[in-house]
Amino acid sequence: MTGAADRANPKARRRFLLAAAGLVAAPRLAFGAPAPWRVVGMQEFPPYNYRRLGRFIGADVDILNAAARRMGITMQMIPLPWPRALLALDMAEADALFQLTATPKRIRDWHMIGPLRMTRLVFCVRGNSDIADVPNVDALRGRSVGVVRGFTYTRAFDSAAFVHHEGSFDDATSLRKLLLERVDLVLGGEANLRWAIRQLGAEDRLRILPTALAVQPRFVGFSRDPEGMRKAQLLQRTLTAMTNEGQISAILRQSLADLP
Repeated sequence: MTGAADRANPKARRRFLLAAAGLVAAPRLAFGAPAPWRVVGMQEFPPYNYRRLGRFIGADVDILNAAARRMGITMQMIPLPWPRALLALDMAEADALFQLTATPKRIRDWHMIGPLRMTRLVFCVRGNSDIADVPNVDALRGRSVGVVRGFTYTRAFDSAAFVHHEGSFDDATSLRKLLLERVDLVLGGEANLRWAIRQLGAEDRLRILPTALAVQPRFVGFSRDPEGMRKAQLLQRTLTAMTNEGQISAILRQSLADLP
């Protein structure tokens, strides 16, 4: 329990929450191998990263672990709710954060390296919806769209005042609202939505629209200090080599092969 002084100090309160989650500074080893990199990701973002039977797994976790093996280091993967994951890097309690959409603020605040992979942002509707496609954001005028709270999509969509953005904890919750007719559409990464649709057993009740709102790269963020710069440059060289050699594509094909 924090004291009154800590409750009055937001920064102290944030440090307490991070410590409670296990985000304390990793000890430096006097001899032998360097300390593992502490890499934070969203705890439930299948099929890219999620927890199952006590393990943190998924396509992005596989890519980063493959990169770590090539670099001769280890990564300690730390799953957290997304707002706390963002906070961990801001408070210098983690070495890196994945997977990020590039925004002007993030580019300014962090070293953004990658791409780790690409994401196709798509809309999902009910099977009986009269919406055949959404060619652009203007076509959403007056519509209600399910999104995940704290996520960044595109600048045009995020700033569209003529669209109701219905925030939820995750894609599966947004899709449940869609099935209950509480929203008109859901926006998300195609692989994420297809995963959630399958988990809900709703393949015959929901459909993905053909036109993508955007195809975006996803990045890994590092703090803007000398150590963060060193690690960012090392991972950037490794991800570039993995991309050029087709290794990342192969990992994604294997990890996403059973999606509908």
